[in-house]
Amino acid sequence: MTENITTTKPTHAIVIGGSMAGLLTARVLSDHFDHVTIIERDQLPQSANFRGGVPQARHLHTLLVKGQRIMEEMFPGFNEAMLDEGAVPMTWGKDTHFVSTGGYTKHFESDIKSNSFARASLEWLVRRRVNTISTIEFLPETRVERLLTNEDRSVVTGIATLSRADKSTRDLYADLVVDASGRSSKAPEWLTEIGYSAPKETVINARAGYATRWYERPANAPFKGTTYVVQPRAPLGLYRGGGLMEVEGNRWVVTLIGSNADYPSTDDDAFLEFAASLATPNIYKWIKDAKPVSPIYGYRRLENRMRHYEKLTRRPENFIVTGDAACALNPVYGQGMTTSALEAVELGRLIASRDVRNLKGFAAQFQKALYKLTQGPWLMATSEDMRYPDVEGAKPDFASRMIHKYFDLVALAMPYDGVIGRRFVEAMHLLKPPTSLLAPGIALRVFRHAFLPHRQAATNEIRATMEVSAVGRLHEKG
Repeated sequence: MTENITTTKPTHAIVIGGSMAGLLTARVLSDHFDHVTIIERDQLPQSANFRGGVPQARHLHTLLVKGQRIMEEMFPGFNEAMLDEGAVPMTWGKDTHFVSTGGYTKHFESDIKSNSFARASLEWLVRRRVNTISTIEFLPETRVERLLTNEDRSVVTGIATLSRADKSTRDLYADLVVDASGRSSKAPEWLTEIGYSAPKETVINARAGYATRWYERPANAPFKGTTYVVQPRAPLGLYRGGGLMEVEGNRWVVTLIGSNADYPSTDDDAFLEFAASLATPNIYKWIKDAKPVSPIYGYRRLENRMRHYEKLTRRPENFIVTGDAACALNPVYGQGMTTSALEAVELGRLIASRDVRNLKGFAAQFQKALYKLTQGPWLMATSEDMRYPDVEGAKPDFASRMIHKYFDLVALAMPYDGVIGRRFVEAMHLLKPPTSLLAPGIALRVFRHAFLPHRQAATNEIRATMEVSAVGRLHEKG
């Protein structure tokens, strides 16, 4: 008698890209697939070092509170691990200082807490956690050459790879392929190679750029908080801003920001001159005698770019795109890592109800869900960037201009009202939607502050001071 033995082939998912979006995606997929492979072009460092594939990691980064809470859920004990690695705990509203049109935002007590941690350190910590999951495999120094498909090209079945180390080639097969390779994603080209249309793109580019330097925090530092931010204000013609944040290792990371093609320089003297030209001179005062511990790094890929995979009328099954490869936001607003975390959570939610051996229709479902999820962060980033006169892409319509005027009033009210300030911080950290700032109770407070005579007088004085100080410092250099 012959015994019938049924064997089931293990399920496999491939994630292209080993940065934050790829790591979090792999973590979620490990709950649903027998094996997950992360493909990464770079050689992965064995410590919290920078790597070439993430040039923006050298600049100031903020893991929003929503993102930190998601990572704690994915990796229990993550918050404590960050603190063990030297992360600086902070309470938003208390330890943070923001300078906007209305001046310094009012401080308030809150339970909105997170940790200040360098981007490279954060990725290193997440990668170590992911590496402990036995069903996840890393393939570093590996480049994806093309997508593999079935005979009629209706289903993506894997990827063709090239080793950057020894130039060997290898075909990998999977039940699901996820592109999380970031702004430089080749997915549009891969799709056209197998007979599909590339997605249409929406690009909003405020022509912004960074320059960043790291400093040793002085022993008697005059700034006692954790974060200090001077926001550019396009309506006032103030296109320059900057931020200082304390991170692990007793260091300050200082990033200067210029929009409308008013880029900060990577020259030593010009970097300090740019800092001195901000609407308030404090960052310049604090760093001019501080000890640099790095060169000055520049970065200019700050455009908002939405690739509309949700609008494709034809697509292959079993291939999805996430993270910056689908929706890249101007990193000035600090939403990128947290938005990627939200996308990973949504991916897990959707795939939990599916048979991973039969994912017909899943690619379209996920891309539509990703588009819907990213609308809040996209609105926050692009609506502000559209205010610059030389912005490339869409111009604000009448409704957008009305929203801009309202949010100008929000900025003017925040120095006086901790309730408004708290709601702004909650929206900024994606704990509440941006529309929560339009709630009747908040709007009433905003308008009350806007039309109080002494508020108007104080606000006009602050705005005049910011304009004169910024423009004066620019012109006094010649």
